[in-house]
Amino acid sequence: MPARKKPNPGWQQLQRERYGPEYRPPPRRSLHVAGDVVGQVMKDFGLEDSSRLADLQKAWPDLAGKTNAEQSRPGKLEAGTLSIYVDHHMWLNEMKRTLAPMLLKRIQERFGKKVVQRLRFEITPEEGE
Repeated sequence: MPARKKPNPGWQQLQRERYGPEYRPPPRRSLHVAGDVVGQVMKDFGLEDSSRLADLQKAWPDLAGKTNAEQSRPGKLEAGTLSIYVDHHMWLNEMKRTLAPMLLKRIQERFGKKVVQRLRFEITPEEGE
């Protein structure tokens, strides 16, 4: 890595004369590793929930169990509420009644309590909705 350049006092004096005595040179920019900034960029563009939803969809058979996963899927994640789409109203009632507490606990253990705070069970929407 090359040695840092020392500030040029003549240049700084010129800038003070140009912009006034309060002039301070801009701070040097520090380098960031891409992985350090990706999370914030995704959050700024509203992509964080969609990324987490993709992770939930991959893990769904492990989280819900094979039989339940065949009848349901994570639908959308908004403001800490995970909508779970279920194929039939009988499965919806059964899952809501028996599976919800255990499923929420599993999801929170794997993804954190701030990611999913509530579950909402819904019938799978028709295409185009």
